[in-house]
Amino acid sequence: MKFLVILICLMVNYLWLKDLDRFDDGWFFRFRGRVEGWSSGLDEKMPLGWLAAFALIYGVPLLSLAVILFVTEGSVFGLVTMVVHILVLLVAFDRTQPGQLAKDFLEKWKTGDMASCLEFLQKEFNASNLPSEDDRDAIGKYFSKQLSYRSFEKMFVMFFWYMCTGALGILFSYITYQLRDSHPEQPQQRQVDLISLLIQLLEWIPLRLLALTFSLAGNFVQCFENVRKSFWGFNKETNNADLLYGYAGCAISGMVLNTLAEEDEGQGAGAVPDRESAEIQAILGLLERSQAIWLSVLALITIV
Repeated sequence: MKFLVILICLMVNYLWLKDLDRFDDGWFFRFRGRVEGWSSGLDEKMPLGWLAAFALIYGVPLLSLAVILFVTEGSVFGLVTMVVHILVLLVAFDRTQPGQLAKDFLEKWKTGDMASCLEFLQKEFNASNLPSEDDRDAIGKYFSKQLSYRSFEKMFVMFFWYMCTGALGILFSYITYQLRDSHPEQPQQRQVDLISLLIQLLEWIPLRLLALTFSLAGNFVQCFENVRKSFWGFNKETNNADLLYGYAGCAISGMVLNTLAEEDEGQGAGAVPDRESAEIQAILGLLERSQAIWLSVLALITIV
């Protein structure tokens, strides 16, 4: 059933217009605010009072989902349970396809309006520490890195934990990422540290699997050598977005030059090659091939 659920969610995600946001994550922000407001006094009374809020933020949605799955188990030949799984996955999946993100960004990029590109990055990725408007190359690389990492956390991480733990694992992952993105203006450092540790734990195995997939879908020698050097490393200070972008860069090495050569032939002499645009397209192709590999492996696992 899990493979069928993933296919249905991918089709719905692909066919649904990006302007029609299926689910509003605002419910989680409001829920977190109420829980933390209720438990705000516990910090003064208990040394680990702040953990009570975290326990409720995770516990209430997970317990509610567990009850729903228990009640609907076996109903209408399992179709009701499948619908619940589909809804949970759709909540966790990205609202916009990577291809659409790349298309929208490149439309602004090719006009040369870097202010619009920075505004796009801020809106779509909730980006901080953006490059300077005058640094065109840095803006392009920033988008490439965010595109690869967003696809990883919204798709590949969810694939892995859904196959391993089902809908409850997906909801746990979703809550963890939302805690990272919905923190108050002045979050407590111990909360930030705990969330960072949980994200590192959630991403450690999927990141290595995706890096190995990049090796198969791209330049095997360079990418695998890079993966081998950092495969066993674990540090909560590690920036997984930078790490993944490094793997992707090794995997597409050579492809960017080929794309630039093809564009140069098509544009004729005197044209300035757009390396960043070629890199974005190469990374997008790499992600699409990697997704196809993962789906093929999941299909084989389901059959076996």
